Amino acid sequence: MKRLDGALKIVAAGALAAACVLAHGAEAGDSADELLGNATLALKRIDAGDYTALWQQTAPFVRGFYTADRFASGLTQARKSVGAVSQRGWASVTRLTYTKVKDVPDGLYANVDYATRLADGRIVYEKVSFQLGADGHWYFTGYDARQNQETVTQAKK
Repeated sequence: MKRLDGALKIVAAGALAAACVLAHGAEAGDSADELLGNATLALKRIDAGDYTALWQQTAPFVRGFYTADRFASGLTQARKSVGAVSQRGWASVTRLTYTKVKDVPDGLYANVDYATRLADGRIVYEKVSFQLGADGHWYFTGYDARQNQETVTQAKK
């Protein structure tokens, strides 16, 4: 798991945790629309500081890593680094299969990446990540705000 100053900062191109965000598809994991809807809901909760609701729906392995307070503290720190948002636009939806990654259950994961314009005119990049559960629901697994857009090449270094 990638951590920033002991705070929650999950998935900068890999390691993941989980909290439920409603979704269920005809074919498990098929719909990018589901992921976009879930990412929008997760960002609304994060923007509103509704971290407790996210944590209460978290998958058991995440609760093993993070207490509710630590989860909220990490998201508070990550979101504070962004500032006031004036506009968000999704840039990509990427699905990834993980097997044998330390501390992460095997399975299908997804990232929804946003280019976000802040009230002061700066652009930041936000990544919202999910895991597809055995029940066919996508579970929130992380939020990462960064100043520069990562590329696949950068992520592998």
